[in-house]
This record gives sequence, C-alpha cells and structure tokens, in this order.
Amino acid sequence: MGAGTGAGTGGIDELLRDRLLIMVNDRSANEVLPHVPARTGGLVVTGADAPVRCRAIRNAYPETVVVMDHESHTRRTATADAPFGLRTAYGWRDLDLTGLDEVLDGQRDNKASYAVTPTCFVPADEAGGAPVLGAVIGQANRLHREDTVVLLPCSWRWLRRSSLPLLADRIRACRHPVALIMQAKDDPMEREQAAEGLRQLCRSCPRLVVWRTDLAAFDAMAHGALGAAVGVSAALRHGVAPRPENGGGGHKPYPVVLVRRLLRYHRVATLQDWFAHVDPWTCDCAVCKGAPLTRFTDHDADVTVALRHSVCELYALHEELDATLAGDERLGWWRQQLADAWEHHRLLAARTGTEVPFPKVLQAWRRQSPTALPGTAGEQRGQKRSGPS
Repeated sequence: MGAGTGAGTGGIDELLRDRLLIMVNDRSANEVLPHVPARTGGLVVTGADAPVRCRAIRNAYPETVVVMDHESHTRRTATADAPFGLRTAYGWRDLDLTGLDEVLDGQRDNKASYAVTPTCFVPADEAGGAPVLGAVIGQANRLHREDTVVLLPCSWRWLRRSSLPLLADRIRACRHPVALIMQAKDDPMEREQAAEGLRQLCRSCPRLVVWRTDLAAFDAMAHGALGAAVGVSAALRHGVAPRPENGGGGHKPYPVVLVRRLLRYHRVATLQDWFAHVDPWTCDCAVCKGAPLTRFTDHDADVTVALRHSVCELYALHEELDATLAGDERLGWWRQQLADAWEHHRLLAARTGTEVPFPKVLQAWRRQSPTALPGTAGEQRGQKRSGPS
C-alpha cells in the first residue's frame, strides 16, 4: 500500500468526499502540482509514464492524493467477456480477475492513493451495453479490496430517461465507489436529457464520482456526487470514443482559460475579439496577479501559464463549494453562481457590443432539479427538500 494519504486511512469514501481532482497527462503534472491543495484536491495522471510520475509526486508530496487512469477506455470497447484491459509494451492485454488484481496492485505499488480499474469503453446501446455493465460491476465486486474505484466509461446516451434506471441500478449494485465518464463528440452535457440525467444519477447513487469532466463537476457535487475529476485540456474534459492505436494527437494546444465569472472555458482568441475595443477583464488569481486574461499567446509557455490559471480558478470555486453544507445550502450556493454567470454574460455583451451567448449547458443547470430515481435513498432525501429552481 502507498505511503501517506491512501485509501487505508479513514476509508476510500472519505478520501473521495467533496474532493476535486485535476486530470492531467504525465508531461504536465508537475506544472499544476503547486496549485493543488493537499486537503481538498489531487491529481489523476494519464499517459505512459503515469506510474513513474505518480510515484515521484507521492515521494515528494506524500499527503497529496495522486491516482492514475490507464485510459483503456480510449483504446478498446469492452465486452462481457473482457470488460477490463491494458495496453502494455507487448501489445494489448485482456485482464481476467487475477490480472485485474495485479494491475491494481501495481498502481498501489507505485504509491497511488487508491486504485482505479482499467475499464474499457461500455457500448452505447442498451441491448449491447447492459451485459457489459453487468460484467464490469460483477467482476469488480469479486475483488477483495477496499482501495478501489471502478471506472465506468459510457456514452452520454446512458443518461437518457430510457437507459438511466439500468445505469443507476448497476452503479448502486457496485460494492466500490464508481467513477463515471460521459463520452460525446463535444460537450456531453449539451445533449438532450444529459444534464438532467446526471443530476438524477448523482441524487440516486451516493458513491458516484464524476470523472474526466469540466464545470459539470460542481453541478454534480451540488447534487450529491462524492467528488469529481476535471481535465486540464478539452480532450480530458469528456470521454472519447475508442480510437486506433496510432490515432489522435498531433495538434498544437491553443490557449484556453477558465473565465470564472462566466463559468466557462474560452479560447483566448475569443476573449481578444470581445475586448478588442474596451479594457479586458483581469484576474486576481495567484498566477495572474491582476493581469488581463487576453494576454496569452499560443507559445508553449503561455499555454502552460493559462493551464495554471485555470487550475487556480477551479480551486477558488471549489473552496467556496467545500465551505457549504451538502444539501440545500450547497444547492443554493450553486444556484447563485449560475445566476451571477447569467448576469455577467449580459453585462459583458452590453459593455463590448458583441454577442455573448449564454451556453446551453448553463441554461440546463438553471432549470429546476429533478428528484432522485424512484426507490432510492436519494429519493427519500429529496422529498424533504424543495430542490433548486
């Protein structure tokens, strides 16, 4: 077992509760680490060198939560016979229960705070995906471990009303916490029924973590999710469909910043267009120190600084969430953030004389929240509160 902060100290649920992790590739992990609070934050490291990076970080910062995601879900579609797998130096390896246990032990041997299953991508259609969901949870339940999170990478289609009850049943049947990834070509939360479905799922499944996401992390935690992992790049902020071994990559990152007042990530080029004729917004985070948000270029150094800024702003927002009590107080806080964001969009459009659309996902989050799914403990709790509107 890893030294320092780990699943053995107080239980894995307490290690996950209200924690905001930053998902980052192995090359950028050290860049964001100084801005990650040990008590409420942590890292999810991806990439071929994730084990080495995880061990190095935990050796230097033993109290920081660091885990790894092998990203098997980006490379293979799961089957009922092979729901777990791993890319190795010798090619792809399907994992039986013994092999799965070995991989999870390997993560912990590299000092991961807890283990994360290398789950392959769950098919989108219910007919083909239901047996796979059952296989993922069934095999995970046979693990004699208390240090494991079961990764469940799914299409956003599982959040639709027709499929949601089955997904919730499988998640509630798991004896481990479940980290849910929602896959879509763009933002999965902009798909019809997705935002409402995720809210219902969070209210219905008390051991759910939202993984590889964006500001949906805050909406999820306001509605009862244990914790969340937010990606530092667009590619790490939602699930992706499995791709060939030689697919993906090759593009140069462009600077994107989290504009906290708008509760949105924006390309710096968009901000430069908005503020072309008026003074730009500035930021007082520990990275920007009052500098304008329009200053970033596409040079590697600026892309890195923009990334650090976004991490600082995420944790500033998370610090406010963490100061609220779960339930009505937290929901009220989140409603106010959304109301403020709507007003900032309106004021920005008036000030700059440009169109600043209020995103579909923020519109969805401003709607009244649904109740928990029938028959869950969350439903009983939901009947005692009015719910946000």
